[in-house]
Amino acid sequence: MKALLTAGLTLCATPLLAQEADLPLPTATHSAENVMRVAAYGTAGRVPGYYRYAAAGLGLARRNRWRYPDAEYDSDFTLGLRVGAGQQQALTGSAAASHPLWGVNPYVAVDGRFFGAGLGVWIGRLGDYRAEGQKPGRVVPQLRARAGQVTGWHGVLTYANEFGGLGNPFLQLGGAYGGLLPSGRLRLEVGAAITTLALPEQEVGAYAEAGLRGAVGEGGLYLQLPIAPDGAGQVGVYMVFGGSN
Repeated sequence: MKALLTAGLTLCATPLLAQEADLPLPTATHSAENVMRVAAYGTAGRVPGYYRYAAAGLGLARRNRWRYPDAEYDSDFTLGLRVGAGQQQALTGSAAASHPLWGVNPYVAVDGRFFGAGLGVWIGRLGDYRAEGQKPGRVVPQLRARAGQVTGWHGVLTYANEFGGLGNPFLQLGGAYGGLLPSGRLRLEVGAAITTLALPEQEVGAYAEAGLRGAVGEGGLYLQLPIAPDGAGQVGVYMVFGGSN
């Protein structure tokens, strides 16, 4: 009797064990892509009544991109460092005749489908834009915020972003569209810019930026335009290599 009971239990358990063996293994919820990105920057500007400046530098960043199989977008986490150097030349006697500029900018950034943000700090001899052009800036916060899809319409708020911490930082508030060209690689941005140092009632200007994303990087050109006759201006260019966009 005991032998028959044991045999019956064995026969009943065999199909269950076979079903458990055939169960598929759980799949990964996302994949990750880690790349190193190298950037080159250049900027030049003029502050009427105070000085003109020019600087160039490099950037190095590590980007971690998460790809979700059930989503139509990626999420990026970036940790990076920018370094740069240049020269400031006085236009009047209100500042030192000429002296070097230099700065370092550690930063962190997070970018998703509809929102993105970056935060860092510029440290160095950044430009004589404190105390009405009498003292150099030593520490400046760097920030970037985006609302909306990069490949569509989106709003942007930045201060001392990218290479803008050297010379004369601008606060920028604008709108952009990133879906131009058949592949949606071209982005155009326009808005208002408020300079850190300017003559009285000359602080507000306008800016425009164009950026092109490619398979191995991106590049762009930006221009700060004074609205008032004695407003500050700035021009810059950047190129970033590494990873798809």
